[in-house]
Formats: sequence, C-alpha cells, structure tokens
Amino acid sequence: MGHFRAFLVTLLALDAVVFVVGSVFAPPDPVTQLLLVGPALLLAPAIAWWLVYRDGFARLQGAVDPDEE
Repeated sequence: MGHFRAFLVTLLALDAVVFVVGSVFAPPDPVTQLLLVGPALLLAPAIAWWLVYRDGFARLQGAVDPDEE
C-alpha cells in the first residue's frame, strides 16, 4: 500500500505543478490553456509511475548528487 500512496501523492503534486506552470506561462485563453495543460495532465500518471515504481526518485537523486550513495 505504501507504493500506491506514494504514487497518488506524486501524481497530485505533478498535477499541481502542471496547473501552476500552465497558468503562469499560458495566456488566459481557455483553449490555449487546455492545449498546454491537457497533454501534460495525460503525461503526469506515466511520470509518477516511473518515479515511484521504477526508482525514478533514486535515479534523479543520483544525477543531482552523484557522491551520495
């Protein structure tokens, strides 16, 4: 159950980031925002799955700080 909870939290965090980035960088036109936010929201579950179930967090941490093991 721990992995599924981490997946949900990661997915919600990615969705929040998508909405914030979309509202900052896209014009206030709803169609343009849907064109930017829509594909990103469809991609968010795949990224969350990679981060949680395929040790993406560990790989990212290793890329950022290669000395730490």
